[in-house]
Amino acid sequence: MKTQFSIGFILLMVSFPALLFAQQNRFDEATDLLEDSQYREALEIYQEIENQGYESGALWLNMGIIYTQLDSPGMAKFYFLRSSTYPETKQLANESLDYVDSRFSRRSAVLPALPWESFFESLNNSIGVRGLFLIGLFFLNTAAALFIASWFYHKQGSLLRNTGTAVIIASALFMIAGGYVDYLNDRFGTGVMVQERTQVYQQPDTESNTVSTAFEGYKVQVDHHKSKGSDGWHYVRLENGLFGWIDGENIRVF
Repeated sequence: MKTQFSIGFILLMVSFPALLFAQQNRFDEATDLLEDSQYREALEIYQEIENQGYESGALWLNMGIIYTQLDSPGMAKFYFLRSSTYPETKQLANESLDYVDSRFSRRSAVLPALPWESFFESLNNSIGVRGLFLIGLFFLNTAAALFIASWFYHKQGSLLRNTGTAVIIASALFMIAGGYVDYLNDRFGTGVMVQERTQVYQQPDTESNTVSTAFEGYKVQVDHHKSKGSDGWHYVRLENGLFGWIDGENIRVF
């Protein structure tokens, strides 16, 4: 068994660079087609790369450009939003989003985010979950060093211990913030309406009462946890603060 595992691991290490090289060749081929205005042919290759689980800011950016040219602004906005989460393509993606948003005939009323929502979103975008945990771990190690130092420097022992206690509290705050941001990332996603008009229902049933109407390009927050068990439906929060259910065929989520 150990020998088989070793052989399999070696084969994986040998084949992995080849797979990456093949995908890069396919990406370059699609990009050449995009530059030649052969949009549908390029899109087929990009979708093939996407379906194989490869992700990058450049891939999402190019797919957004194609959907813009194919007059599908909802899909274009979806991919530009995804591209905007990558530092290397963030600026271009945001500029493209401004252009796409200007093409929608209807825009959603936007309810300002609550202060705590803005705070944790800022932490997620600027530091990230991993960064928060690393900072917390750094403070924890620093606190341990301060307590150890207090054993050897008796005259400054009280100051070192008090400082260590404060650093431990800071470590705990960063750890808690990291855990909460990770929870938010796991529970909530971003969705974009890709159909011209979509009804938002009180229940995951087209026979239930209508809460609102969402139009192509509307951005929504998707509650993954509440959506579980309702096959084909997403429970969403609209930008105007209303909540409801949307048929999954009308929305793209990431």
